[in-house]
Amino acid sequence: MTETQSGNTKAVWRLVLFFIFYLLFRLIVESMFQITTYSLGPALSKPVADFMLVGDPENGYAITGSWAVLISGFAFLISGLMIRAKALEYDKKFTPVTSDKRKLTPDFVILTIVAAIGLALALNILILKSGVAQVSQEYEETAKLQYACSFPVGFLVYGFLSPFSEELMFRGILYNGLKRIFPMKSAMFLSAALFALYHGNGVQGMFAFLLSVFIIYSYETTGNLWVAFGVHMVCNLSSYIMTYVSEGFSSNTMWLICGLSAAAAAISIYLLYFFKKDKSGQAGG
Repeated sequence: MTETQSGNTKAVWRLVLFFIFYLLFRLIVESMFQITTYSLGPALSKPVADFMLVGDPENGYAITGSWAVLISGFAFLISGLMIRAKALEYDKKFTPVTSDKRKLTPDFVILTIVAAIGLALALNILILKSGVAQVSQEYEETAKLQYACSFPVGFLVYGFLSPFSEELMFRGILYNGLKRIFPMKSAMFLSAALFALYHGNGVQGMFAFLLSVFIIYSYETTGNLWVAFGVHMVCNLSSYIMTYVSEGFSSNTMWLICGLSAAAAAISIYLLYFFKKDKSGQAGG
């Protein structure tokens, strides 16, 4: 084994161990909150106790859906803050802001937001209406947990706290760490695949993989990790809000929204990344 191969192997193992530590730390934080809730929750004031627990002393208590999701949010936040310094170090080292990076101009920001919303809605509706979601028991269990909470709690956790933590881990550390070893495109697809597997079921995995590629491309284009966080946040919020507002929509309306969203995403991505190339190619010809 050459010195370069040995160094790459060590780098891969560092990433693997860091990722395992991140997952275990989140699990420990969640467990500590759950244990504390069962221990102290019944003694708290009734409104607080009712928000955290359902049940009674005789039949036992169970953590409510909103509090379970909020506990998950606290774990995301704490784990994100724990790895923030390392993620920003990797960001500065492996994806620095250089003169060839895109500036965050108003047109770039607006088109990126439209593309993120369009991709998230089109993929979400396509997965739901195609029947793929119904054949995955793991997805149905995950969705039941995600939507067992109140809307404000889900809005906060899925819209802000989980994207904050996941972007620091998956783009800040894993993607940048893999880019140190592999070419950029290989690192992009590898980290997107890891992000898909991390979601634990095939339905969310497909959604996560495709959106991850777009998130990484936006990040790589700007060299700004907070752009990745912003795109992830917009995608999550779009999907989460759509699930609530679309309950009374007909199947035809959903397919229409899917088509319009896909078209908006395609046009925005073309204007963002291909329009200037096409113009420069025509000028050169």
